[in-house]
Amino acid sequence: MFRTSTIALLLASSAVSLLAACGDDGDDHGAHELEVITTVILTFTPDGGGAPIVAEFDDPDGDGGDPPVVDPIRLAADTTYAVTVGFENRLENPPEDIGAEVRDEGDEHQVFFTGTAVDGPASDQPAAPLAHAYADVDAEGLPIGLASEVTTQAGTGQLTITLRHLPPINGAATKTAELAAQVRDGGFAAIGGETDAQVTFDVTVAAP
Repeated sequence: MFRTSTIALLLASSAVSLLAACGDDGDDHGAHELEVITTVILTFTPDGGGAPIVAEFDDPDGDGGDPPVVDPIRLAADTTYAVTVGFENRLENPPEDIGAEVRDEGDEHQVFFTGTAVDGPASDQPAAPLAHAYADVDAEGLPIGLASEVTTQAGTGQLTITLRHLPPINGAATKTAELAAQVRDGGFAAIGGETDAQVTFDVTVAAP
C-alpha cells in the first residue's frame, strides 16, 4: 500500500501539477511508505492501426529542481483512440511503475479526464475535441481510468489528468459510481479522497 503526500508545482505555462506519493490509510490512519510520481505518460493508439502518439509530463528530478517538461498532444480529427495512462517514479533506477500499484489497488483509485478539451463522464464540454469514455473497471465494476477511449473532432483545449486516491473511511467505500458525475458538477471539492497526481496538457486536434 502507498500513502499520499502531495508536492505542488504551479507552472506559468500549460501545466499545473500535483505530484504525489499514494497510499491506503485504511481505518487505522497509520504511517505507510511514501512513493513519488514524477512522470505521467499518455499513449493514444488509433483504432484500426497506426503509430501510437505518446505525450509525457516529466519532472525527473522531482520537486524543486528543473521545471517539468510537458509534451503537447496533437491528434487527428474524426478518429477513435485507445488511451492508456501511466504513472512512474523516475527518481528510481530503473523507473518504478506506480501505475501497476494503482491497478492493483483499483478499488481505491480513479483517474479523471477533465478540462476544456474533454467531454465525458467528469467534464461537460459538448464542443470539446475529445469525447472520453472509460475502458477499464475495478473488482467492483467501477472505472479506474488507466485505460480509456477518446473520439476526436477538430478543436483545441486543455486536458487535465487527475489521479485520485479514495481509501475507505470507517470501513465504508469512498469510491462510488457517482464520482465522475460529482466531479463534473462540482469539481474535486465535491468528492472525498486525496489527489495523488494532477497534470495538464495542451491539446490540438486537426484534420489528418
